[in-house]
Amino acid sequence: MKKRTLILAGLLLAAAVVSCGEAAGEEPASSEPASTGPSSSEEASSSAEGSGTETEPVTEEPGWKSEVVYTVYPEPDLPADLSFEGETFRFSLKERDDEFMFTEALNGEIINDTTYARNLQVEERFGIKLEAVMTNQEEGNLRAIVESGSTEFDMVYGYADILIGVIPMGYALDLCNIPYIDFSDEFWFPELVENFSCYDKVFMAPSDIATSILGNTIITYFNKRILGEYDLESPYQMVYDNTWTLDNFLTMVRKVSKDLNGDGTMDQNDLYGVGVISGRVLGTFANLLMGCDVKVTVHNEDRSLSFDPDGEKIQTVIDKCAQVLKDRSLGFDEVTYGQIIHSEDPYYTPLFEEGHFLFELNYINCIQRTFREMEDDFGIAPLPKYDSAQENYHHRPSVLVHLFSVPSTAVNLDKVGAVFSYMSWLSSQTVLPAYYEVTLKQKRTRDEDSARMLDLIHSTIYYDWPDIMTNIRWYMVNAYEAGSYERVVGTSLKKLNKALNQIQNKLQNLD
Repeated sequence: MKKRTLILAGLLLAAAVVSCGEAAGEEPASSEPASTGPSSSEEASSSAEGSGTETEPVTEEPGWKSEVVYTVYPEPDLPADLSFEGETFRFSLKERDDEFMFTEALNGEIINDTTYARNLQVEERFGIKLEAVMTNQEEGNLRAIVESGSTEFDMVYGYADILIGVIPMGYALDLCNIPYIDFSDEFWFPELVENFSCYDKVFMAPSDIATSILGNTIITYFNKRILGEYDLESPYQMVYDNTWTLDNFLTMVRKVSKDLNGDGTMDQNDLYGVGVISGRVLGTFANLLMGCDVKVTVHNEDRSLSFDPDGEKIQTVIDKCAQVLKDRSLGFDEVTYGQIIHSEDPYYTPLFEEGHFLFELNYINCIQRTFREMEDDFGIAPLPKYDSAQENYHHRPSVLVHLFSVPSTAVNLDKVGAVFSYMSWLSSQTVLPAYYEVTLKQKRTRDEDSARMLDLIHSTIYYDWPDIMTNIRWYMVNAYEAGSYERVVGTSLKKLNKALNQIQNKLQNLD
């Protein structure tokens, strides 16, 4: 039977006692679904591959009454007496890395204090000391560690696109061969791990120890005021009814267009169905394509990878999106506007925040960093499916995400596997719900549905690691801009597969 734990409640209680001198009261568990949510049978089928999972409320702060729902996973199977008494578990990571990773002391902030409590519990569980060594190297110093012969580091946290450039040189170990790491455990990112494998080897992996993957994943934002003014169905309900599809998304976009100032010109002062980021690997079309379950790579019988996109389906998505996204009365091109107004960050413009768009596709981190002062209330939803027959939702993080690797000079692999696995699980049960608390409680999105959406999105993040180094996503974007999959992508597949095979041939012989 699945073990149920309210670890987050305990950690927050401990943090509150230490930092505030008193503990917040624990709210009773509620079995009632959200008012617009699914029935118990609907939730099982529509929620993040939720078969067999259970939910519990998170400890609530005073004044906050809604229940935050998250998935409870069983603890990894580790020997109860497993201990590495007196040893240090040393991470190498870039100086400005993730706030989930390390903190020096309690300060009353929920993520900081939950991170502190998690690290303390990991140290006590194994009798170890966690330590972070900062570096200015983008790959987390993996190359320098191995080339120097250092055996002091257990884990490296670096940019995925940089790590993959040095891993084929033999600088990282296959995580599948490390004791106590079992990627079939539910708390790992299921689709991500599968698609970071080559010949059934995994040399870099995501983990809820850090927020890089989740925070840098693209989702759908919608303006609740505009939704109501145009009497449109809530994307929340459409997710529960399995009608949140590309066609329905584009239909809603078509319904929202207005020259607000009456000057006869549609510009940044007017109202649009969607803010469009065009010509980018992480642009609007590219993410809608990902949401439609268009994978660019497939695993062959020998578990190698090759590029084999569904060209006919991609062309259909190109045609459907172009009819709407390229209509400048429906979609405002944020790239040009963003480069003029915010040249340091062309992915961000203030127009969604100011209420000019019904929809915006952007990072989850925008909840905290970008939309925190937004006057209108907003909701979040997954990327729409291709159609209702599509089994799962799919989401793609930025190519600049950070991942974990084990240097090939690591010595105590029992320690590496046990600590990494336990810390990842504990993070999924404590720090991740704390992140939900911050993104939901402290910002404009304040409803149970948003928590359900985040849980669903978290478990449906997908990444083709060959995407990192072969530029195939640029080919997809260029095909959209040109209006032809075959002319841009189809004629280039042989060249792209040749480049991919050169890298795989190196990985095949690594341990």
